[in-house]
Amino acid sequence: MNITIVEEKISLNELREIAKEFYGTMIKGVVDIEKHIVVFGGEFHMDANNKLLEGQNSLQKNVWGFNVHLDKPRETWIEFTSLINIRPLQNNFDIEITDVNLRQKMKVIINTKIQ
Repeated sequence: MNITIVEEKISLNELREIAKEFYGTMIKGVVDIEKHIVVFGGEFHMDANNKLLEGQNSLQKNVWGFNVHLDKPRETWIEFTSLINIRPLQNNFDIEITDVNLRQKMKVIINTKIQ
């Protein structure tokens, strides 16, 4: 399974190659909003989530899931949904992230990593 940790940058072409493994033009990912690390790939968000928790010592409270639809315009290509986002203790009761500030922070980090 091709799961890639991105601390600096990744090209759009590299993401497209990783996406081919499971979803074609969509790729799952997770982002650590404190460490500014993004992980792309895997069949489930939990695959990438575990990479951050185990390999980067991230804290679950800082790790959020998303999808990138690679054929959509950059302004709308991020989907803020994942089962790992259901966090009643962090005031997120659904798979979709509802906090506008959190979504914006994620969007900036994710888009900064993709060239």
